Amino acid sequence: MKKSITVRNIGKTLGGKRILEDINFDAYEGEIIGLVGKNGAGKSTLLKLMTGLYTIDEGEIIYYDYDLKYDYEKAMSLVGTIIETPDMYKTLTGKKNLKLFKTMFKGVDEGTIEEIVKIVEMEKYLGKKFKTYSLGMKERLAIASSLINKPKILILDEPTNGLDREGVKKIMDILKGLKDTTIIISSHMLKEIEDICNKIIFIDNGKIQKIKIKENSDKRNVLFEVDDYTKAKILLNDYCINESLEVYENDETISKINKELVLNDIKVYRISENTKTLEEEFFNMIGNNNETN
Repeated sequence: MKKSITVRNIGKTLGGKRILEDINFDAYEGEIIGLVGKNGAGKSTLLKLMTGLYTIDEGEIIYYDYDLKYDYEKAMSLVGTIIETPDMYKTLTGKKNLKLFKTMFKGVDEGTIEEIVKIVEMEKYLGKKFKTYSLGMKERLAIASSLINKPKILILDEPTNGLDREGVKKIMDILKGLKDTTIIISSHMLKEIEDICNKIIFIDNGKIQKIKIKENSDKRNVLFEVDDYTKAKILLNDYCINESLEVYENDETISKINKELVLNDIKVYRISENTKTLEEEFFNMIGNNNETN
């Protein structure tokens, strides 16, 4: 898979308050990445940095070969986005709204609009005014607008907020159908995020607390419990996927790691597989952080 997004050492301070600290992750073509955390954790700030709504003061964000800070137009030409509540011209029809979005990009013809409208299943409603749309229809039209330039990367902040279960399922089905597109999605819908995403980034207090990878492979998430965390962390740093001694590897590599720990006089008390649901991990994260704050 080709890398589509590189985020390195991102930090952000707003109004004298530290919002983000040392954010690092990668994304690849076709991945759907969920960004989860409680309100105020820093999710929206990160997405606003990734879509150019906030300036990048620390670190770098690269889309394919384009640095967002220094090649803004080229980088953003690869990106479609919905940040906050979808807002369009209320007295115009859905079709006229999409035609207005079309003028922002070169090379977008009527055929492209028709193709996108089919993806979001809005063919029957394009002639109606935006103000008559239900919230679900507004969200689907917003997704259509974000796809106008056929982006390689799609960044969505709470695209299912306020929708009923049927509406949420419709949006998620649309996103799953966008093959080869890298999608970053922030949502409080933990069950749906767990179902749709290949990778889940847990963020709290402005920091990435954990990255959970979910793939159909022979790899497993396992946690090593040892007598000397500091020494083990240094030894296994290249394997760990978060600040704990959790790794995502196949059985052969897990066995190799265990042997390496023992050979370095580190007692391994337990190797446990992580089988928690996303909801359990989420509440465990915010619970542990509340205890330390």
